Amino acid sequence: MDKRIYVTEDAKKHLCELFKCSRVTVWNALTFKFNSDRARKIRYVALTQLHGVANWQGDEMETTHETSDGTMTQTFGKRVKLVVSLHGGLATVYVDGAQHTQERVNTIPDLMRLQSRVSSMAMSL
Repeated sequence: MDKRIYVTEDAKKHLCELFKCSRVTVWNALTFKFNSDRARKIRYVALTQLHGVANWQGDEMETTHETSDGTMTQTFGKRVKLVVSLHGGLATVYVDGAQHTQERVNTIPDLMRLQSRVSSMAMSL
């Protein structure tokens, strides 16, 4: 079965308006026919803001702790990695080896929210 993200008709309309594109473009993004920057953004918004439902499971998250470096590393599939400094809580997200974002996580709920966003981002790629 091909990968697909299911959203409501209202959500598809919202995506068209938000990204100033046609329904065909939205459909191509949600069915992974296109993999442009806009298509990845459409998928990310569909999953994180419009309650989109994926017809596949995301890659398993794997966690390693590097006590000598004072870091925790979580990988989400082959392309996305989250590295958190255990001394200061600085979290860095890498996509394809390049730094994507960086933010401070001060609490466990902050970390859990970031993990959820990174997981959704990994699924949208």
